[in-house]
Amino acid sequence: MRKILMTFGLIACASLALHAQQDDGRRLLQPERAFFVPHWYVKAQGGIAYDVGEAEFSQLLSPGLQLALGYRFNQLFGLRATLSGIWARNKYAYPELEYKWNFVQPMVEAELDLTTLVMGNDPERKTCVYAVAGVGAAYTYGNDDAVNAHRASSNLYATQIKNVGFEKLWENSRLHPAVRAGLGVDYQITDEIGIGAEVNANMLPDHFNSKLGRRDNKDWHFNALVGIKFAIGKSHGRTEAVYEEPQVVVQQPQTRAVGFVDVPIEKISFNVNVYFLINQSIIRDNQLASLNRLMTYLNEHPRAFIRLSGYADKETGTPEINMRLSRERAQAVSKYLHDRGIEEWRIRRFAKGDKVQPFDIPEDNRVCICYVYDPDDPKYASEKEY
Repeated sequence: MRKILMTFGLIACASLALHAQQDDGRRLLQPERAFFVPHWYVKAQGGIAYDVGEAEFSQLLSPGLQLALGYRFNQLFGLRATLSGIWARNKYAYPELEYKWNFVQPMVEAELDLTTLVMGNDPERKTCVYAVAGVGAAYTYGNDDAVNAHRASSNLYATQIKNVGFEKLWENSRLHPAVRAGLGVDYQITDEIGIGAEVNANMLPDHFNSKLGRRDNKDWHFNALVGIKFAIGKSHGRTEAVYEEPQVVVQQPQTRAVGFVDVPIEKISFNVNVYFLINQSIIRDNQLASLNRLMTYLNEHPRAFIRLSGYADKETGTPEINMRLSRERAQAVSKYLHDRGIEEWRIRRFAKGDKVQPFDIPEDNRVCICYVYDPDDPKYASEKEY
């Protein structure tokens, strides 16, 4: 009994210690979350192919290969270029004659993430069911089997194959338009590596297999493939948790109302940088000293204006997210100054996004640069705020 009580006591102490480590007096405003990062990928697949024909299923199978280079614009849509094919085979029924030919098929295809469409965004989701559709062409060559059989059919003495005839025969090489649609599933093993399977159907002209189809129908080529996928660069990232910052009472500097002599405007020169965490626009405690120096300077120089330029790190996020972040960072600094007595008309705000990177270190570009300037300087007169 004593051992049981001691065990429960240890568990309780560990829980209290863990809670004490997590509870640092700050209220959680936003937990950390994952966000999607547009990226390139390559995919290599192999399997079997099937061409519709007048024979048993196993006699119409051939190997299938496919290479793909794609780009995911967001979690829902992507675009890819594929190169597939190796050789195909078919069979002439009466009399029996097996033949094959070579082909390669480049395609451009749109990709739709069906899992995201149905279940919503989750950048860390492991399984993805997708659909593809696109257009391209099949370049065929090496049709010697069909060509030789067709020539032999014209020889009256070749009785065994004299009835052979290929109404849609092509020689040397030929380019056929192609349309494709398919379904696939990917499973992400790591952030960079995944495995998957895909089936697709390819509609081609009736000349593809050299035979005349019923009612001059189209020829169909099917692929069942499995393979591996490599992401080029980050496919997703994670923001840091956002906590409520403790209230800091800042003593406002007092402006001298009597006998104050303003510094000549041409001598005004002052700037500070306010740095932010990834995907955040909340001013941290360790940045308040810089802002308070700026406020003191503005109060002592009432003829000076302040220019706030927000930036974002282009190594993370998308251009749209980064433009929003840079705008929110400039707004946060503007509100801080205005709430503490700096007139609104002295503050100008600009959002630069990730188009400009003022610093070489990526983390330093998560910043709002605060620059005090002469309002009469024509260099700044024509600038438009966001």
